[in-house]
Parts: sequence; structure tokens; C-alpha cells
Amino acid sequence: MAVPPPKTTLILHNIPDKCLLGIDLQFFTSTADFNGIKLIPDGVHVLHWSPPTPGPTGIENSIPTSSGITNIHDEDDSDNVLLKSQSNIERQAVRESDNIIMSNMNLRMAVFFEASEGKTTSMTWDEEAEEFVTSKRDVDDVSLLNLYPHLISYPQSSPEFAALTFLLTPKLLSTYLPASYKNAVPVSSITASSTDSLLLSQAISNASSSSNSSTVLDDTDSFRFLNFDLKRQRTWREGAVGRELTTAALDRSWFLGDLVSRERNGDYNAVLAELQLCFVLLVLLANYSAAEQWKRIVELLSTCKSAVLSQPELYRKFLDTLYAQFQLIYEGCARLWYTPTTDLLAWKIRHLQSLKSRL
Repeated sequence: MAVPPPKTTLILHNIPDKCLLGIDLQFFTSTADFNGIKLIPDGVHVLHWSPPTPGPTGIENSIPTSSGITNIHDEDDSDNVLLKSQSNIERQAVRESDNIIMSNMNLRMAVFFEASEGKTTSMTWDEEAEEFVTSKRDVDDVSLLNLYPHLISYPQSSPEFAALTFLLTPKLLSTYLPASYKNAVPVSSITASSTDSLLLSQAISNASSSSNSSTVLDDTDSFRFLNFDLKRQRTWREGAVGRELTTAALDRSWFLGDLVSRERNGDYNAVLAELQLCFVLLVLLANYSAAEQWKRIVELLSTCKSAVLSQPELYRKFLDTLYAQFQLIYEGCARLWYTPTTDLLAWKIRHLQSLKSRL
């Protein structure tokens, strides 16, 4: 193929049958004829998966997605994967299949990759480790030409992922992800942050203190998130007294500026990018450390009064990020079930729109 295919093409080798795969916010089950994904738009994307497990008959090839699109494998045409829009009649079946799928879902793992025009990325399934690794096999023009018609097209109904990750870049990802990630070790549902790893190490050491032994956990497999704890750290400058101390305790703008200066070289966008990454890890992998860090960053940014005036662009992007995240959660809740939380989310989304118009 003299001219490379448009956008990015992801070739996947040796994929096991009935493996729960996904790209960005889309989920589907692999079949024997699945070879990869084409027409992936530019930007940062995430490939995520669970090892294959036997599922109930009739359920394993019908996986509902967060955007209301169901990926269905057609038994009569095994070379194609059909994207079928859900109707109101299908929703009850979707709810039931969601419950079954979630109850059978194993540990989820993920790798991030960058897409750019004309790029072809190749990954191979490692059966022993049950994970994808960067393939050493080059895809020649003839092989790509033969495979291309049978690749799944990236769902055009997924613009929300770009809204969720518009600040994430490969450089920033290398800052947050574990050091072992550079050696092709994927992140997973149980990957911890360096802070959580330290706390666990201390707890183990305290528990084993009677035997005079100490345990230090290797944090090369830990997320390198911003290291702060609003409940245990002072949020005012050293030496502050009187009114300055009281103001700084209520308004954490000084602490935000000091934290960004110390750990992110003054780049406020890096804080929001971390917030976006944590949300993606929470939604796709159900990662506990990412969920806790998401809450910490939201609390910090929500308690900085003067920073709203000094960093208006930061807060516009912050509201854009929260809006996209709440919108995704709202759509997922509304599609599967109705609860009072659905109305609360709808109110919060409208409130975010109002706040943004004031900045």
C-alpha cells in the first residue's frame, strides 16, 4: 500500500476469542475474525481489555456501550461487526446483559497510544501474561491491504472521549503513568498511586514491627500523581499568622500555586490533564487510586477562591472537563436506570453551564 490508510490503523495479532476489548469508551467482544481498528482520529487513545471468560449463551457477543451503541457480532457474516443503534424496546435487554457482564468481568488492563495521520500501530496478545504488548512484527503493505477491509471502523459516535481528554498528551502521560509503563507494562484496575503504595508500605511495616522487619514496596509500578493531602497538609505558607492564616485555610489558592510550582513546573494544565486521566481510569478500569485522586483534585480546585480570578482560563477548562464527565455519567445512568442521582446530575450539568458563562 504505497499511500498509508487515513488516520491511524491499529492491528491486533493473536487475539483470543470472546475477549472483552474496548477502545476509548467503546466495548465489544472479540471474534476469530477480529484483527483491529481503523480510522482512529488523531490524539491520545486507550486500548483496554479483560482476559477472555466464558459467558452466558447469547450474551457474550452483545456488549452495550456507554454511548448507546451496541456492538453485535453477526453470526451470518463473520467478517463484519455491526454497530446497531439501541431502540427503546432493547433497553430492558441491555440492562439485563449489563448486569451479567459486569458480574463476570475480570481485572481490566489498558495501554495508551497516540494516533496521528497515516500511522499504523501493531500489538500482539501475550497468552502467558494475558495482555497486549507492542508487536515486533512489521505489517507490510500486502498484509495491511488484505486486513484493512475486515477492520472495525472507529465509532464516529464517540466525540465525547475527545472532550474528556482534550488536555492529555503523550508527554504528560509519561509524567503520570508508572515508570514500568515505559517497559510496556500496562496499567490495570489494581495499579496504585505512589501515595497509596507508601501508605500500604507503612501499614505493613507497622504490622510487622514486632518482628523487627521492615517492608518497602517497589513504586515503579505506581501512578505518579500529584502528592498532596488536604486533610493532613497545611494549605498556607510557612510563617503565616492572623488573618492571612485564616484566609489561606479557607481559600487554598496559595497551596494550589505552590503545589503546581513544585511538582508540575508551574503548568496548571497538567493538573487538569491529571484530573482527566483519573476519570478515564475510573470509568474504564474502576481504579480505586484514580478515583481518590480525582476527588482530591476536584476538592482542591473547588476551594480556591482567588485563583478563579487570577487563573480564569484554568477554571474555564475545569468547568469544561467537569461538564463532559458529568454528562457521560448522566447519559449512562439515564440509559440503564432512573434514580434521584440522575436528576441531581442534570441539575449539576445546568449549573456548570451557568458558572462557565460567568467567567
